[in-house]
Amino acid sequence: MIELHAEAPKIIVPLFARTLPELTAQAAAAQRADAADLVELRLDPLPRQDWPTALAQVRAAITKPLIVTIRTAREGGEVDLTPTEYGEACQALLAQGSADALDIEWLADKTLTEELRDAAHRAGVSALFSEHHFGSTPDTGVMTDTLVGMLDLGADIAKLAVMPRNRADAARLLLATAQTAAQRPGKALITMSMGRDGAVTRYCGGAFGSAATFGTLSAASAPGQPPVTLLKEKLILGEDL
Repeated sequence: MIELHAEAPKIIVPLFARTLPELTAQAAAAQRADAADLVELRLDPLPRQDWPTALAQVRAAITKPLIVTIRTAREGGEVDLTPTEYGEACQALLAQGSADALDIEWLADKTLTEELRDAAHRAGVSALFSEHHFGSTPDTGVMTDTLVGMLDLGADIAKLAVMPRNRADAARLLLATAQTAAQRPGKALITMSMGRDGAVTRYCGGAFGSAATFGTLSAASAPGQPPVTLLKEKLILGEDL
């Protein structure tokens, strides 16, 4: 399982490839990168039949903590799965025994969310609940309630990503993060405002309670992810404030 703390935010590098050879190269680069603390394997860009092989290859190449993610089309990803198909695919990944954390989409059926949470815990894997808004930033109270709701349903890590229309939206994401951290102290959060207006949240999130952020070595998995070396250089640590 993965432990995260806002006082010393970790940098997550996504692997986002459309072929297995490309994925292998990205995994090797992530393993070599000193600035990469954790690795996220995004499986949805790959053909579904390649997912078991992809996970096995990445696990063989990576000794760093590994988050495994299937991002569905309803959450901005590249694969269209029914809730049943999504649940079966996640269960199959857990059965491989190669993940340290499983990304579980919060907007899926709550019964399925609970089933995947319990399956992850039985496998000794962190349950990372996630929600993404690629077209807007919800109301501040809604964002806070979402994060608190994730934690109260047993998420080991609660993740929220939103798209700002302006810098005030990015500031509201930070406010929601701080409110959640105050209401549920000691719980692990990952929050970010995407795109240009939200870029600052990727550097200073730790000061508001976000325990990790995403940086790229090559292909970005979401708008606004900065290069990992720049992120490492400018990351603001909560323990330094």
